[in-house]
Amino acid sequence: MSGIETALGVYGLITGTITIIETSIKIYDAVKDKSGIPEKLRKVSETLPSLKELLKGAEAQFSKSQPADTAWIEVGKDVQRCNEACQELQDLLSKAYPEEEASRARRFVKAATTTLSGKGKTAEQLLKEIQGYLEVLLDRQILTNAALLEDIKATVDELLPRQGQVQNNVNGDNIGRDKISYTSSGSGHMFTGDHGTFHIGGTSIH
Repeated sequence: MSGIETALGVYGLITGTITIIETSIKIYDAVKDKSGIPEKLRKVSETLPSLKELLKGAEAQFSKSQPADTAWIEVGKDVQRCNEACQELQDLLSKAYPEEEASRARRFVKAATTTLSGKGKTAEQLLKEIQGYLEVLLDRQILTNAALLEDIKATVDELLPRQGQVQNNVNGDNIGRDKISYTSSGSGHMFTGDHGTFHIGGTSIH
């Protein structure tokens, strides 16, 4: 594959990643009342327009560069991994955010269940990965908006506590992520957080 073909492939990955992020934005925007969303999940979702703007800048930058520029060729793997992380984030948001007409309790429980599932990476971990890949693109001058990327980094630093501060015990202990507690018994499941206490199973959600 020639240098031009490789660079065009990288450009295609960038435009594809923009499409993924646009879909994620639509998923988040469809939740009209966001009061039941855990804080960290909401803050990650609110960075999506900034991610889109950054990659739109890279898209525009391509037309100003020589397609065979070594910078575009050398970032292929980073752009591919960024694309995969954005897709993983979109999949997570699809699971976390319920149908548009869901009640506040249902929104809280669905988001909390996704947060506490222990399967895969958290939204903030994925955002950190994406930010790291975008840093590479900034270093190669494919991204140009350093201030916007710094804002995303500040959000990542806020969302991810230092090692040892996050508890991942779902036996009724307080969970470090979004201060959500979870207990399970024969009568069902109970979630407790900043938005109240909700029951699933033996009793209905209220």
